[in-house]
Amino acid sequence: MSEYLAVLAIVPALRHTKQIFWPIKTGQILRLLIISFFIGAWITSPIPQDYSYADIPYLSALNGTDVITEETGRISMVMTGILFILLVYALLSSIFQFIFVDYLSAETLRILPSLKMRIGMGLRLMTFYLSIILIIGLCAAGAIIGIAMPVLIENPDNQTMFFVALIYTLTGLLILILPVWVLTIITTDFVVPVMMVHLCGIIQGWTILLREFSGRWDEVGIYLLIKISIDLIVGIILGVMLVLVMHLLGFPVMLIIPGLSTSTGYSLFEAIIPFLIMAVITLFVMTPVVTFLRYYALVFLELLSETYTLLPEVYQCRR
Repeated sequence: MSEYLAVLAIVPALRHTKQIFWPIKTGQILRLLIISFFIGAWITSPIPQDYSYADIPYLSALNGTDVITEETGRISMVMTGILFILLVYALLSSIFQFIFVDYLSAETLRILPSLKMRIGMGLRLMTFYLSIILIIGLCAAGAIIGIAMPVLIENPDNQTMFFVALIYTLTGLLILILPVWVLTIITTDFVVPVMMVHLCGIIQGWTILLREFSGRWDEVGIYLLIKISIDLIVGIILGVMLVLVMHLLGFPVMLIIPGLSTSTGYSLFEAIIPFLIMAVITLFVMTPVVTFLRYYALVFLELLSETYTLLPEVYQCRR
């Protein structure tokens, strides 16, 4: 049966997810939490945007242009250090995409051997991700320059036109970013295992995958629709859960929504506390979800082609 493979893949993916989380194996779940952390399942939202440098003790002590100029080198070092940490995390995140597949397919008890083996592929995937970020940045700049700026220049004092320009810009960005988002999903879910099976680079992986998808784009569309729907539903549930937890802990709800917090006497470092709580809750909630979604992708890929039989018992659902 070849129709609706995206629907058929749900049941075996649920079965595999249940088997890996129940009965509870502490070491196994701990490793899944580590993997989920590095692929970004703990990330909820950025730091609130209404804080200024005055909220940071070190920077707030730099009063005056002369002092700030003298400290430029030190500030640059700090920023370089932060960028380096982010780059290392991006590399580890890319490598752990492959480790995730290794762990779910082979159920290996160790992460380090897979880490050493997948560094090269991780570098290629990180390069792809950085290229995507560059594309998104160019799209954002193009939308602002091509859509918002002309409207704002022609009507600088018209608030209504300002909002119209903002809506046009956001609409343009959405249209430009959606294909990039889909491209990223397909790369993470399908190109990664294809690279692992064929021991190839990301471009060759995409070439092979396009051949596998030939004539099956309706199935891929159903898969994407189901996955995106799950992501949205889980995101809404998680958002409500986080708001309730923050409320019970006494933190103002607006504090956890970037850009909407009006300030409340909380310093930047005090505001980090609810974000740490949110990150921990998100990690524990999202780990089973991302595990299911990765199983779902692997099962779907196996149903499309026997070449990618990475999980046991998948083909029983075809009989």
